[in-house]
Amino acid sequence: MRPLPYRLVFTLLLALLLPTPALAQSQTQPQTPTDDTSATAADATPRYDVDFQETSLREFIDSVGRITGHAFIVDPRVQGNISLTSQRRLSADELYRLFQNELQINGYATVPLADGQVRIVPAQASRTQPLPLGDNAQGANVATSVIATRNLDAATLAGVLQPLVDSQVGTVTPWPESHLVVVTDWRDNLRRLTQLAERLDRQRDLQAAVLPLEHATADELAGTLDTLMQREGGGQVKVVANPRANALVAYGDPAGLARVRQLAASLDKPQAEAQQRNTRVIYLDNVSAESVVSVLGGLTGERPQNAGSTDPRSQVQQLLQRAGGGGGGGGALQGGSLASTGTGSGGSGLPALPDATSRNAALAGTLGSGDDAVGFAVHPSTNALVLIGPPARLDAYASIIKKLDIRRAQVAVEAIIAEITESRAKRLGVQWLFGDLSGSGTVPVGGFNYAADGQPGINAIAGAAARNDTSQLAQLLGSITGVSAGVGRVSDSGVSFAALLGALQSDSETNLLSTPSLTTLDNAQAYILVGQEVPFVTGSTTFNENPYQIIQREDIGVSLRIRPSISSDNTIRMDIVQEVSSIDPNVQASDVVTNKREIETSVITRDGGIVVLGGLISNAGNSSSAQVPLLGDIPVIGKLFQYNRDEQEKRNLMVFIRARVLRDASQMDSATADKYRYMRAQQLLAGFDDDQALAPWETASSASGGTAASGPGMASAAPSTPGQPRWSTFFPDQRSRLGSLAP
Repeated sequence: MRPLPYRLVFTLLLALLLPTPALAQSQTQPQTPTDDTSATAADATPRYDVDFQETSLREFIDSVGRITGHAFIVDPRVQGNISLTSQRRLSADELYRLFQNELQINGYATVPLADGQVRIVPAQASRTQPLPLGDNAQGANVATSVIATRNLDAATLAGVLQPLVDSQVGTVTPWPESHLVVVTDWRDNLRRLTQLAERLDRQRDLQAAVLPLEHATADELAGTLDTLMQREGGGQVKVVANPRANALVAYGDPAGLARVRQLAASLDKPQAEAQQRNTRVIYLDNVSAESVVSVLGGLTGERPQNAGSTDPRSQVQQLLQRAGGGGGGGGALQGGSLASTGTGSGGSGLPALPDATSRNAALAGTLGSGDDAVGFAVHPSTNALVLIGPPARLDAYASIIKKLDIRRAQVAVEAIIAEITESRAKRLGVQWLFGDLSGSGTVPVGGFNYAADGQPGINAIAGAAARNDTSQLAQLLGSITGVSAGVGRVSDSGVSFAALLGALQSDSETNLLSTPSLTTLDNAQAYILVGQEVPFVTGSTTFNENPYQIIQREDIGVSLRIRPSISSDNTIRMDIVQEVSSIDPNVQASDVVTNKREIETSVITRDGGIVVLGGLISNAGNSSSAQVPLLGDIPVIGKLFQYNRDEQEKRNLMVFIRARVLRDASQMDSATADKYRYMRAQQLLAGFDDDQALAPWETASSASGGTAASGPGMASAAPSTPGQPRWSTFFPDQRSRLGSLAP
């Protein structure tokens, strides 16, 4: 019969109480169970019976620590009971492995530390512990292993191993740059994963093959085949293009190469007549070619990029390469340049472009991908767009471009800035000065001085008179404004006195009217500034031998910034920023002070309507009074000892705006004629002779090649007679004034 198992705790107690315990005997003469026939009498390894029933984990850890000699650091989160029984007696090493397995089952891991101690933590927390490296790490049931790959991609291997690790403990991290995969998991499973990775990373029979192409281009077909192989799971087969030989280079296993050959043969077919690539040049009249390319690129989800070379010859060569030699004209590439080799009705091909055009940077690229890709290049000098691609795609793009290349309506905007300022001021007061100039010693002296702002007082005037300083006296008397009257007595004996009466009433009115105007396209921003750039000192230094000041210039004057948008119901929405700024001449400050009035708003108005943007109506008053105490309160006579000032200011500021839609040339000419005639009238009113002023509008519009109602405008005016410059049509007398400098 099998001997009865004993609790390990009971064995330890016996070892402490008896001089010759059973444990000690088992160390010198171990008892072998009846079912264990492998042990011999010479085996001196101690063995222990294991029988734990509903034992606390803490007691279990303490018992294993005493037998194995390990010092355990137990995390406070380690709690619970276990039940564990062994059918045979175990050595200390076997007991420790059983101990680790039991902790793993209960969700705990052992982490050996550098000082020999072992930390017991929850399995999820072991990821952040200093785990040992290698699947044979001693004393730990969780470890980290670094697997190096030679043939297999690190990311691919990580994808295979990830589902095989414990989700609570294990992690798989690929490092493609170094062909490494870092795996953390239970030690037993980590050994199995390492063996699996070695089998997967065995060298396969990889081969290379060159596939010449007859009809398709290598660049386009390489990308297509690479995408197809990825989707079919043949990611280990790499396909690259050799444009010089128009061939494909494939590298992979035999099965993958066979699939690439099959796909290349099916795709390398001559294109149908309807799919032949054509070339089309589209000249744009109203919009820029770059903006049209941006719209077309948005349709295909691609953003056009600047061409690598700004030489139009290189760009045309790239387009012809994409075209596969299609298109009329028989143009051919020879020696990296364009040669004229075509004959017959198709034309003579594309001649070599002059080097001067290479200075024009252009935009070139591809719209779409695959067989439907359309190559494009922008020619900025002629605002033209060159397209190469299938006719169906070219027709679709041409239809879109035609709808975009329309003449946009224009908007003429006039702003009216009106500011009316009215101010009134009244001043009335009497100043007194008296004193005894006779004798010596203490003499009475006194005065009543209430000079207005900027006006000299009676004390200053009397002082200059007493000193007989006629120069200063004349300067003080000359600075007095308004009405002044004085009376006095100056005597060497007795009391001398002087009285000065000052009175002033002023009225001022200011009427400022500004009417900035400008014309712009629909949905295009426009800006006008009429003013000056005023320097402002923003900093200075005097701590070195070269003192300097930091000056920042700002625009001062009348400015208007608008962005109009015409709606379908002929109303105009405008985003407006209007500003009037000026330098304040009356403020005494250490630097320049500016007055600024700014409006930023958005409004909607009808065609030709006037809208008030905003304004300010203010009424300010200021009254002040000063007097001699008691004397100033006496009726009638008290006025002689008072000074009174009363000021009133009213200001009205309004900003209006008027917008007109100019849809065609006749409306533009009508608006231009109004301004033109106004300027001519102002010149005549100013006294200019008829030959010095602008020419009559009828003459100017006729010289430009049209009539006042339908001419294209002054910008395209042509000379009225051979050899006469265009500007002389509008300024007929300037040629004689400039003399030899005139063309």
